[in-house]
Amino acid sequence: MAPIWTIGGASVRGASHLRSGKPNQDALAWHPPAGVAARVVGAVSDGHGARAHFRSADGARIAVEQAIARLTRLIAEPESDEANAALAGDILRAWRRAVDADAAGRPYSAEEAALLTGPRLGAYGATLLTLAAEEDALTILQIGDGDLMLGYPDGRIERALRSDAGLVGEETYSLCQEDAETRFRVTSLWRTDEAHWPDFALLATDGVSKSYRDDAAFEGAVARLRDLARSDWVELMSSLPAWLEELSGKGSGDDATLCLAIRTQPKTT
Repeated sequence: MAPIWTIGGASVRGASHLRSGKPNQDALAWHPPAGVAARVVGAVSDGHGARAHFRSADGARIAVEQAIARLTRLIAEPESDEANAALAGDILRAWRRAVDADAAGRPYSAEEAALLTGPRLGAYGATLLTLAAEEDALTILQIGDGDLMLGYPDGRIERALRSDAGLVGEETYSLCQEDAETRFRVTSLWRTDEAHWPDFALLATDGVSKSYRDDAAFEGAVARLRDLARSDWVELMSSLPAWLEELSGKGSGDDATLCLAIRTQPKTT
């Protein structure tokens, strides 16, 4: 029988945003809404916090909406490798069209327009991480910062994609860049055997990993989340918002968003 994927998550307003009155500029979405299916998709996005990105919360929301719509079609009607290779461009064009429509419906005020210092869509700047999980394939896409981690039956935790190169400090690539399509990282994984096929995936905005002292501490936390997800999914989903709020408060202070997915074999009768 085909394995079953279960997907869900939570997004919380960061401790520093609570103090400053800023909204949660992260966004999260998954499909199907019930979270259980042989094929699932998930997406998280982090809107940039700088003044020039004054509609980044909307940019993040639009990013996950458009990504989920495109990925849902991908898994419903599997396409050729050539079509899959065009996935980043398809999502980017859909995001740009939706952002253009939003901006046309809510034109920038003179004060807002004066804040723009870069691309015309800079007000909506955001990152994006996505996952499409099927029986025998995983499709992973990312632009900008954040973490996409995979867990395996033997307990291994691995980063799904290479890190961006050529950035300094808090710099990140963004959907709003004119050359954004060249900044995507995309990979597909194919099932070969059970031992080398992930049974857990985690997508996180950077407010999560920045709350840990180093990569090793973060990876240890991911391993514990995998164990919790596989032992009591319902309890984990219930406690996740409070856990993220505490993590942000003691750590980065940034908005914190997680999307988690686990793979299990259906029970036989």
